[in-house]
Amino acid sequence: MEINTLLRSYKGKRVLITGHTGFKGSWLSIWLNKLGAEVIGVSLEPKTESDNYVLAKVHSFVKDISMDIRDKSKINKIFKEEKPEIVFHLAAQALVFDSYKSPLETFEINTMGTANILEAIRITKSVKTAIFITTDKVYTNKEWIWPYREDERLGGYDPYSASKGASELIISSYRDAFFNPNEYSEHEKSVASVRAGNVIG
Repeated sequence: MEINTLLRSYKGKRVLITGHTGFKGSWLSIWLNKLGAEVIGVSLEPKTESDNYVLAKVHSFVKDISMDIRDKSKINKIFKEEKPEIVFHLAAQALVFDSYKSPLETFEINTMGTANILEAIRITKSVKTAIFITTDKVYTNKEWIWPYREDERLGGYDPYSASKGASELIISSYRDAFFNPNEYSEHEKSVASVRAGNVIG
């Protein structure tokens, strides 16, 4: 995509990012700021002083709101007050190992947290576009060498993978029930999920 197209898409737009203190979220915040967007970040505090969010001083150009996405009433309040036009949802319990230590917390964050964001989008008129970032681990692991396709079976051996597979079903349900592309003229919202792989930074 050409830089001019990106500038037209984001310049002056109010963009809310959940998980903006994480690795992917902090880089997304940097790029959107460079493109002229007004970025609102909703996330827990960064974990260490060496996180990209801290080192890049993302807090200096993002409206930083520290909170847990499981708090539905606070999420709704933020959406009502900030009136975002575009939403990127990256907040998650994102580690397979931690999902074994805290499976219930993993399911709460990755399923109900996602549902809270979807519901806030549903009741907030200003939101026009939402992108939900999940993971390539949503697929049932068949241990084969070629890439998984979007129509492969969802599943997951570990709680992390299963929770993200469940979040895909929640996103799909909301898209079909409330944001159906065939009824766009009624709701005027576009919602998609993307399945990202691991990154090294």
